[in-house]
Amino acid sequence: MEITRTKSVSGAYSEQSALRKIFILTILTALFSFAGWICETVMFLIVRGEFCDRGLLTLPFCPLYGLGMLGVYAVLRTPQSGLWEKICSRPQTKTGRFLATVLCLIVYATLAALLASAVEYITGLFFDRKFGVRLWSYRRYDDTINGYVSLRYSLLWGILAVSAMGLVWHPMQNVLARARTSVLAILAIALFVIIAGDFAFNMIYLHVRGKRFGSLGEMLFRKRT
Repeated sequence: MEITRTKSVSGAYSEQSALRKIFILTILTALFSFAGWICETVMFLIVRGEFCDRGLLTLPFCPLYGLGMLGVYAVLRTPQSGLWEKICSRPQTKTGRFLATVLCLIVYATLAALLASAVEYITGLFFDRKFGVRLWSYRRYDDTINGYVSLRYSLLWGILAVSAMGLVWHPMQNVLARARTSVLAILAIALFVIIAGDFAFNMIYLHVRGKRFGSLGEMLFRKRT
């Protein structure tokens, strides 16, 4: 993932209007929320051999992942753009650019890990204190902060963030940037309404009943078993 000094590094996304960028970022946030749900589900199937939906929503989305990546992008951009592009393109030799790229990736991963851990801690603390619901717990590990954050997982978030932002988010930005505005608008608005509606419903249900409504995956799994 070496950063070069060509104009194509930043890609077509940098040339988009503010409105088109909002549509693209909304779509990417939704897609990463869905990808996060898949990763969590598959991990539990492999580790525990059972279906477990640790998300809050009824539909297969984990907004924490999408919003976490959006937050990383808002603060750090992608490894191929912004400050990182300038730093990595400054050396005159290939060796210098390679070393600068490696250093930038390490710093990027470290900062992303700190940001992701902060989001994880605040979100976990909020739902625990406000609704008495533990969305996750790291209490079985010995490197946690009140069970909301684990050092080993923070390191994992950093690695995943730099990989996801560099290898998936950045290329997809440029792919979506080539789509028609009408397509971006319809897709972005539809995804936002679906996820926001799901979130609002579950927050109301949680406030009224004091528990989760349950996910669509759990409902289907219970019917099959």
